[in-house]
Amino acid sequence: MDILLKLFFCVISSGLSLYTLTKLIPKLKNESLVKHGFTVLYLSAFLCFYKSDHLLHVLALYTSVLLILKYLYGNTTFIGSIAIVFLYVITLMASMVTSNVSLLLFKQIVDFRAVFLNLNLLPNILFVFNVLLLIKYYQWVVKTFKKVASANAHFDVRLVLTNVLLLGLIIMYQKLTFVNMVDFSAQGVILTPKTQNIDGYFTMIYFFITSMSLVLLILVNRIFIVDQNLERYKFKAETDQMTGALSREAGLTLLKSEMQRAILNKTDLTIGYIDVNDLKIVNDRWGHKEGDRLICLISDIVHSKLRDFDSVARLGGDEFLVIFTKCNRLQAQRIWRRITDEFLRANTQGDVQFKISASVGISQFNPIKHTNLMAFVHEADEEMYAQKNVLKASKL
Repeated sequence: MDILLKLFFCVISSGLSLYTLTKLIPKLKNESLVKHGFTVLYLSAFLCFYKSDHLLHVLALYTSVLLILKYLYGNTTFIGSIAIVFLYVITLMASMVTSNVSLLLFKQIVDFRAVFLNLNLLPNILFVFNVLLLIKYYQWVVKTFKKVASANAHFDVRLVLTNVLLLGLIIMYQKLTFVNMVDFSAQGVILTPKTQNIDGYFTMIYFFITSMSLVLLILVNRIFIVDQNLERYKFKAETDQMTGALSREAGLTLLKSEMQRAILNKTDLTIGYIDVNDLKIVNDRWGHKEGDRLICLISDIVHSKLRDFDSVARLGGDEFLVIFTKCNRLQAQRIWRRITDEFLRANTQGDVQFKISASVGISQFNPIKHTNLMAFVHEADEEMYAQKNVLKASKL
């Protein structure tokens, strides 16, 4: 029975690790279920024989995950190694929080090095919850600094190292408090009925310092990013008041910089020229207030489906420019399909009396063909009008 229970917790832990990796490397979501199944099966089998107190076991586990990311999923060593570091940090921190909370609230001592090996349902549920909470925290931090972080690889490395160092200090604090609380428990200090106030004191201090540590991490990230990216921060500040998108001038200036960066770093760059469909009909039938609402809804939906380092500029009226950084034409088309799916979903909800839709022209940057900024933009503009003409013809 214990063997089956251990296998069950190993599968849960493996699935949670894979889920965390898909949040750290979004492109894993599009991989086949066969690959995901193999990864979970391998990790489950490994964890059945895993000894958390053996350094070689820990190294073998994370090295094998790195190899899986590289050869099974086709990720670069750089991306895979960063994902592995954050996977380790997130799971270790979640384990430390689980150990501390289990001791403080449930009077259970759980080995933070491998919570699932405890074979106790309550700490494992708490561990899963903590991992999911940390993932949400990570996503929130990324979203908070959307379009502010640079695409410079050296900056990315410095930022990752800074985050790992800070999280490492937090984990050291977690471990220290856990060890101290175990010592107190062994001496009967926080387990006796007469010391409930001490119990509450430890609980309050623990949660306060933990939350303050995460707030400190946010503040350090903010200072670090803003200090290193004053130019991009200025672009973000130059926004269109109605939609929250970049202004025309800021958007075109940003695109020019991205074109130069794409040439220098030999990376892909794609743009999308968006035009709102049937705006004149909405204005004529329901008034300009509803027309403005349509423009804002389109802008909100586009923003919600873009990646963290993509940008949107309002060129004027009902026209927008999307800058897909480090993205080829095929990838941009997949992103646009997600946007059109959201248009359809919004239309089926019936919250507005008009139809939400937009046409787009997608163009990938070619330094030989696009010798200047406007040549690049005009090509996407022509692609957009071609799509709009096809849409009009289908309505006849």
